[in-house]
Amino acid sequence: MEDISIMIGNHKFNFRVSTIFRNGSKILLHHGLKSDHYTLPGGRVKEGETTEQALKREMKEEMGYDIDILKPVSFMENMFNLESKNYHELLVTYEAKFRDDEAYKREKIVGIEEREDLEFIWKDISELDKLTFKPEILIDVIRKNDKEFQHIVNIENK
Repeated sequence: MEDISIMIGNHKFNFRVSTIFRNGSKILLHHGLKSDHYTLPGGRVKEGETTEQALKREMKEEMGYDIDILKPVSFMENMFNLESKNYHELLVTYEAKFRDDEAYKREKIVGIEEREDLEFIWKDISELDKLTFKPEILIDVIRKNDKEFQHIVNIENK
């Protein structure tokens, strides 16, 4: 199965999924060691895969942990520019929990996927404004912790 990620004209189209893991006042963030920004853990959906299947697969592949999905949080139409490339992305975000409590006791989780430059780190929600977090609009979603599912349109490359 291949990732749903293709070039269309001047845009890279991605179908992605992400998750919010909560640990008291902290959330788990994904960070590439060669990158200047943080984001929620997640990845691309593959052809023939549901967003829930993709999220469970990505977390197992990237961190080695099984997860339970608690609830859908948001659906985002996300258009942005990153590293001189225009993106048009559909992003579904869930709240989830690790099945193994050990994940909550670790300060950081080193990625186990073929990329060795990934880390997952617990950060206090109050620190999010001090970080370069993408997409920035999700900070409000994380803070509010609403019970209602949200549809978000985020256009950064106007």
